[in-house]
Amino acid sequence: MSNVFSIDYRSPPSGLGQIFDPTRPDTPENMILVSYDGNGNPNNPHYGGQIHLKNIYDNPEQIDLLRQFLIDNQVCVIQDLEEGFNHPDISMNGIFDLEDWIKIIKSYC
Repeated sequence: MSNVFSIDYRSPPSGLGQIFDPTRPDTPENMILVSYDGNGNPNNPHYGGQIHLKNIYDNPEQIDLLRQFLIDNQVCVIQDLEEGFNHPDISMNGIFDLEDWIKIIKSYC
């Protein structure tokens, strides 16, 4: 089973979301925080790991860095309920393939 990147747009300063392994306990030390400028502390000590990017919506190259980070952390599934509502044609109840979700995020740049 792959890791999941769960998007959480509504909880600044928690960042963009968390990467987690669904087979492990749902605790911060088992999660990797994904944050970016304006949404999240670049040195959040409460997670097992973190990547902090420049604002991804102003810097499209940051989306490429995020994509590679997700691949490096064995993420194949993105859980994004808001974009799932916006794109029901390519999501299954807010669950996206990594590449489909990346295309959506890049469309906002």
